[in-house]
Amino acid sequence: MPKTGLTSEQIKVRAVDLTISRMRKFGFEKVRLSEIAKDLGVSHAALYSHFSDKAALFDAVSARWLKELDGKLEGICDHPDLEPTARITKWFLELHRAKCIKICNDPELFKAFNYSAQIEKPFVQSHLRNMDRQLQRLAGEAVKMGEMKGDTAVIAKMLFEATIAFHHPVLVALHINEDREPLLKRVLKTLFDGLK
Repeated sequence: MPKTGLTSEQIKVRAVDLTISRMRKFGFEKVRLSEIAKDLGVSHAALYSHFSDKAALFDAVSARWLKELDGKLEGICDHPDLEPTARITKWFLELHRAKCIKICNDPELFKAFNYSAQIEKPFVQSHLRNMDRQLQRLAGEAVKMGEMKGDTAVIAKMLFEATIAFHHPVLVALHINEDREPLLKRVLKTLFDGLK
């Protein structure tokens, strides 16, 4: 165990906490690994053994947020009192709201997310797989209930692609001053009607 008394995993968690705090206070461009190491009470070199560079630290911040979001979306999938199409609507609304909240209430973390959330990154791929799995599950339940007809993988992809303007970070930011939830609901209803 290092001099800090923290395990390797605890150091990583604490480093992400400190990074988030510094981003909010000073802006993500001003975060320095040397300052995070100092706050942690470890050497700069010791922090490099956990994060190869600042980009890796930003990846860890974004990965944490996406993991939390995945958990919220999974909770909607498990909701026992809603029909599948109602859960799909709730799922997309939660995804849209999460992006809006991050843009409005946590702009520095959103900037870091935009900086690090490239499609080929493992944590982004994991998030995309989780969302696809969740949507396929909901589409499958909708097909079983007779709310939709078709291949569940195709339905999930179509729903995701048709609503991209409501959850792609850049497009959400572009329309951040608009209330787009009513339009999202109309788009989903149109899709559901076409899939009956």
